[in-house]
Amino acid sequence: MNRKFRLGSALAFVLLAGTYASVSAQNQNAGTQTPTTTNSAMSAAAPTLNTTGKDLAISAAKSANHTILFRALRVSGLTEQASGKGPYTVFAPTNEAFDKLPTGTLDELLKPAARAKLQKLLAYHVVKGEYTTDKLQDGQKLKTVTGGTLTISKQGDTMTVTDGAGNAATISPEAAEATNGIIHSIDTVLMPTSK
Repeated sequence: MNRKFRLGSALAFVLLAGTYASVSAQNQNAGTQTPTTTNSAMSAAAPTLNTTGKDLAISAAKSANHTILFRALRVSGLTEQASGKGPYTVFAPTNEAFDKLPTGTLDELLKPAARAKLQKLLAYHVVKGEYTTDKLQDGQKLKTVTGGTLTISKQGDTMTVTDGAGNAATISPEAAEATNGIIHSIDTVLMPTSK
């Protein structure tokens, strides 16, 4: 069995977790996808879905708000996986999100010695399946391709995603649809918890 997980649509965050984690995440998330016709939490700021016509990797490369993410994707060696078959949903940290990291953290992650750690961090932002804004529900738990859990919260016009350590990132109401998945921009880098 191929242990190199094919993240195809995981936008630049695809994996190091392995085939078992992705299959498990797909099976768990399949039961949590509940389509809704209305999104009252986002009604005032109607969400938009922009179609890129490109895969996750190229979509990240062309986004002025995700240049650091694309650089991290290249350094981690995950660009090919982010071009593969999906679908995946990526919670993509913006440049400003990476800027919030403690001084020196990003530089350390981009070093060759930290490649495995960077791959795990990027993959932690990827969920198997296609979750447009209307499919994200308050209290919903999503399994990442690394086996971590992200929790969606909606309060008024604000939607957030929270990592296992309790750090919350605000999800932009504008999402992008790549050929192999959905990209939601977030304002904070999510951190996997150590096991």
